Amino acid sequence: MSRRPAVAGMFYPADPGALRSKVAGFLAEAGGAPDGSVAGLVCPHAGYVYSGRTAGRAWAMAPEGIRTVVIISPCHRVPVSGASVFAGDAYETPLGPAKTDSFVVSGLQTRGFGYEPSAHAWEHAEEVQVPFVQVRWPEARIVPIVQGTATSAFSARLAQALLEVAPPDGGDTLVVASSDLSHYHPIETAEEMDHRFIEAFEARDPSMIESLVRSGRAEACGAGPVMTLLHWAASDDGMFSTELVAYDTSASTSGDRMAVVGYMAGVVRRG
Repeated sequence: MSRRPAVAGMFYPADPGALRSKVAGFLAEAGGAPDGSVAGLVCPHAGYVYSGRTAGRAWAMAPEGIRTVVIISPCHRVPVSGASVFAGDAYETPLGPAKTDSFVVSGLQTRGFGYEPSAHAWEHAEEVQVPFVQVRWPEARIVPIVQGTATSAFSARLAQALLEVAPPDGGDTLVVASSDLSHYHPIETAEEMDHRFIEAFEARDPSMIESLVRSGRAEACGAGPVMTLLHWAASDDGMFSTELVAYDTSASTSGDRMAVVGYMAGVVRRG
């Protein structure tokens, strides 16, 4: 059972050659060398024309030799209580099928995380990340997760399950939190809100992220996935660091400064 592409031709090119060229271009433009200490990324998930360049800055820093990529996205289409772990055989894009890591998937299932097919069927936030995996590591397997419950407590529970089946100290697992930031505010307001969220990310503080988002002082549709990433990294003896590597808004592409969407690229390093 495979999940067919849902947003090819809308969020990214449907033509395989054009898609591969676009992703490779983002990675080349980023200019950074792969960093062997990177265990996690925060990447935006708008259409590539808006946020692909920012996403490429994070993907380019991920290390060589990655075998499993866990992609945690929020839910935009179907409400999800808790989290849904994709249990199909493969996740297709115009570049072909990306096979799932059945060991990690089954491990999460035995720890109480089920599969709701409708949560994944139209979820662009996970789909737009998959071509980056396919270009960087053609043989890597993926674990797509849609996280609906965006609390630090639930994120810690999901992170603990991930730790048990895919620990950060192995060096061949990458966890990706898919998130955009504030939506449709004037650029000055957007930048103020976004930098509050970024400060909480750099402080490695899931509780601060939850508080900011709950109070409306920051926005991030993928706040839950980001909190899960931070909890997962902290489980590695608490020795990790975070870094913002790029920030942008939709105004850079659209020219509209009155209703912008914020995008960040961040990395999480072991040690």
